[in-house]
Amino acid sequence: MQMSVKALRSGLALLLVLSCILLSGCGDIYRYLRSGEVGWAIKREIRDRQQSEITLARLTRFSWDELIVFGSYTPHHEICRRLQLSESDCIAADLAEPLDDGLNLLVFRLNGKIVHREMQLGYHGAFRVDERSFTPRDAVFVVEQGSLLSNGQRQLILLSKAPSQPIDSPRHSP
Repeated sequence: MQMSVKALRSGLALLLVLSCILLSGCGDIYRYLRSGEVGWAIKREIRDRQQSEITLARLTRFSWDELIVFGSYTPHHEICRRLQLSESDCIAADLAEPLDDGLNLLVFRLNGKIVHREMQLGYHGAFRVDERSFTPRDAVFVVEQGSLLSNGQRQLILLSKAPSQPIDSPRHSP
């Protein structure tokens, strides 16, 4: 009988140790589950390949003609208003609210219909953009280094790239 109590205690101790080891990786699991294919593609470009500029049209595997980026803490009703969705269409779209620092909601549309949506984790690149729509042509973002994160890495901020001036634009004389 004493042997089985010792075995039970040893088993529980082992279970506790294994649980702690597994749970220590929960941040990675959380990031994996919360981020979608676009977020992982952005992360590969700016963190793994250290690119200083990304063009979202090159990172998506689906067709789209409009991107809307919603910042942290944008309320659901505001998301629906900006997407010009009726209440029933908004409910059907099942759009998550970015209710945490460093989260963005990315909504891609084609001909006014939502074709892809996902939460963008700030660790994969934090969008800091004006409230406007982007097209595949102008969804180009430059990467700026931000503050130091708790893991020792820099926050990477995505800013919309200003449109380039045409090379042969006429100059005005005074």
